[in-house]
Amino acid sequence: MQMSAAELRHRELTQELYDIGDEVAGYLENLIEAVEDWDGELVADCLAELEEICEDAARDSRTCTAELDGLRRALTSGLKKGRFSVRGHVPTVDHPGFWEAPGLEARHPLTSSPLSVPDLARTLQARTATTAETLRAYVDYCLDQTAYGIEELGQLDLPRFYRELERETRTVACAWLAAVAEAHPGYTRTMRGQHPPEFLSERARIDAVVARVAARRGHAATASGGHYAS
Repeated sequence: MQMSAAELRHRELTQELYDIGDEVAGYLENLIEAVEDWDGELVADCLAELEEICEDAARDSRTCTAELDGLRRALTSGLKKGRFSVRGHVPTVDHPGFWEAPGLEARHPLTSSPLSVPDLARTLQARTATTAETLRAYVDYCLDQTAYGIEELGQLDLPRFYRELERETRTVACAWLAAVAEAHPGYTRTMRGQHPPEFLSERARIDAVVARVAARRGHAATASGGHYAS
């Protein structure tokens, strides 16, 4: 059966909203990679990017959900009733929970006195692993709640959700910065570089492709006397 324009638009908006959630989750994964590489500066950069992308997600999801809600109401009532259905979604991922630096330190306290290197290493590695695991749980939570917000319109305020997600994951990452990177910079420096973030390699590859394309266009423009060949 051929889809109507309204049904096609409904599908487009639904996919746009899923893409928004995927993008936020992707930036969370970048943050995890930065933490696992013990790179405090990169963590700060990733937090700045996450803040921007979550603000975009909040704005774009508000626009999309408003239009999607109108379409869905039209498609599930009147002459369309019975022909069009929505999948529905039951959330399956619990809220991960978040904590500030004192909470992270309480989970993994330094126990030796005077402080020993093995105790310091075990404790900071445990704090880092817990931070990464918590942020990874937020990735799953983001995807699950995004699906819930899309398939059960009106049950979850997606713009508010993305802003709260950014605030909570920032709190977790800043706890790591305070309890690990800033509290013990010497040990953190020795650990940096052992798990190079994959997303940096991918960005470098994309930048290289863009540079090559720009160079080819520049050469073509020069060869044609400043105008692109037709």
